[in-house]
Amino acid sequence: MKNALDAWTPPGIRAAAEIKWIAAGLSLSFLYSLKFVFRFLSHRSELLWMVENVPPPQMPEVSMPGFFALLDHGLAGFAAVAVCMAGLALYHWFYHYQGSKSIYLMRRLPQRWELLRRCAALPALGAAACLFTALLLLALYCAIYLLFTPDGYLPLQPWHYYF
Repeated sequence: MKNALDAWTPPGIRAAAEIKWIAAGLSLSFLYSLKFVFRFLSHRSELLWMVENVPPPQMPEVSMPGFFALLDHGLAGFAAVAVCMAGLALYHWFYHYQGSKSIYLMRRLPQRWELLRRCAALPALGAAACLFTALLLLALYCAIYLLFTPDGYLPLQPWHYYF
């Protein structure tokens, strides 16, 4: 039985298999981005320990690191998957030139944009999913940073990135 999504990929390529690979890339990118949460919790617990255990005259000026210093390329996995989507579009294009040369059939079809749709639709959806997920996680991590940092311990410039 043919899947309805197979109409969006070159003939002979199963869309379900490619969607599984895209989902795997997004999942690995999400797992990589969780390093923000671990770094945030580590710095937060260290900050709370210092506040509770170090007497005020001996305590240096303490604050949480900046947001982007904690994020530290945590969303780079999504950018890598989006770049892979460009490679997938090229693979789809060159796939038409292999085997029975379905490129000749694709160019003779009455729908002018059929070749472009079959080559670029799934990679474009994958890149859009990467962008949407990265922006959603950025907003979520920003909310975590602002809501769970103890009062008075945000840095003066929390959005400044220290290289």
